[in-house]
Amino acid sequence: MRVLWIDDEIEELGSVIAFLRSQGIEVDTAQSAVEGVDKLSKNTYNLILLDYRMPTINGLEALKLIKRTFPNVPVVMLTMITDEEVIKKSLVEDAYDYIVKPVQPAQLLALISKLRKESFKRDTYGEEAEKLKYEVSQIPETFEGYLLKAVKIFQARHNYRAYRVKFDEILNDENKKFKEWIVRNYPEIISDDTLPMSHTIMRKVILPNVEVSPVVVIVLDNFRFDQMYEIVSELHSTYKIEQMVYMSILPTATQYSRNAFFSGKLPRDMEKFMPGVLNDNQNELKLLWNLLNEEKYRVQSWYSKVKDLETLSKLKPYGRRLEIYVVNFVDTILHLTANVEPLKSLGEGESSIKRWARLVLEDGRFGKVINRFIEEGYQVFITSDHGWIIGNEPMKVEGSEISKGFRYKFGRDLAVQGNDFIKVDSLEEWGLPDWGEFIFATENGFFVWGEKADEYAEIYRKKMFHGGISLEEMVLNLIRIRQP
Repeated sequence: MRVLWIDDEIEELGSVIAFLRSQGIEVDTAQSAVEGVDKLSKNTYNLILLDYRMPTINGLEALKLIKRTFPNVPVVMLTMITDEEVIKKSLVEDAYDYIVKPVQPAQLLALISKLRKESFKRDTYGEEAEKLKYEVSQIPETFEGYLLKAVKIFQARHNYRAYRVKFDEILNDENKKFKEWIVRNYPEIISDDTLPMSHTIMRKVILPNVEVSPVVVIVLDNFRFDQMYEIVSELHSTYKIEQMVYMSILPTATQYSRNAFFSGKLPRDMEKFMPGVLNDNQNELKLLWNLLNEEKYRVQSWYSKVKDLETLSKLKPYGRRLEIYVVNFVDTILHLTANVEPLKSLGEGESSIKRWARLVLEDGRFGKVINRFIEEGYQVFITSDHGWIIGNEPMKVEGSEISKGFRYKFGRDLAVQGNDFIKVDSLEEWGLPDWGEFIFATENGFFVWGEKADEYAEIYRKKMFHGGISLEEMVLNLIRIRQP
């Protein structure tokens, strides 16, 4: 075990350091963040002890710097009892833990013992990651192949979420390949009416079931595959539960992907059918009625948006052959965390976002809702409109008539400073409306633009985005639940 201790008053800690060394722990020291980062660049450490109260660069700023360059090294903040706000912020910035001064040798030994145990577990899971990497590499790069790759990776990340680094590496590698595959194949796959995608799933999979029994469709706005997987794992074991995996159209943003879900049309065709429909999601019911009419379904239907937790808890059958509920209050909360000051520290990072999203599972209320429909003879379908990613790499966009959006944009003469994106000129082939050019962010990039581009880059780094090209945004699951 090798430890780097960064503290401007390191001389006063001689006795504690000597004790650690007597226990076989190698301890290096640094008296400033700059000196500490320099040592990190030259040596490998298992743990960093970082004092908060240091001159020039305080511990919180040093933590951000260290985590940006050396994200895998656990950092423990050393604070005073009065630094409550610092403790919260350091944990948000991915500090492993904190210790309140004065530091006791027993505290450090307990911490190091815990890290050793976790290191052993990581080694074990590392073997599982290598097996998964090989399995995924053997799956062909086809439409069905990428759905299978995503399922295997997402389930592994869920099962091994405490030691996810190696699985994240597999996901990142596959996303790079997926981007290139989408560039080569997207026009072809959206033209194949047999493939399960946003614009085919309602017509091909869900609607035929209304001829068998009443159907309720619950759309959880902005829920990823792994979040849906977590919901299913908590449902009653007596249900008959089936999972189907499908792919979102582009852009993976609500007004495109969800409108495609309800209309059965690509964005290009939606705009021709109803000009302006892609500006928002205020015409979903009209789009659904049109789809039912086109497919010749003469059934009574009900559509409603669920805008708060209490309404979700009270959902019950309305007595129609087809009922649809769009649960969008969680997505609203998640977007507020990026802009409302008191919520900002609660919304950063994947784990924080998933914690908010778990509101729908609170007190088992979602399971109770499903049970009400099942008891009335309904088949229950649960899905999402798109997933999301965490953006880390800002890319500045210039041009004219630039649209809003962090993971996709359209406009004229678009120029991007960065590499994590693709540009689409052949809009007709890509099923997109003729609005100049479209650009899509890939991997963990996000777009910033305008006079405040640099400011936006810092404000929105590590926030949640959707609209672009990634397995997290594009691979979705449709859950079917019924009585056995």
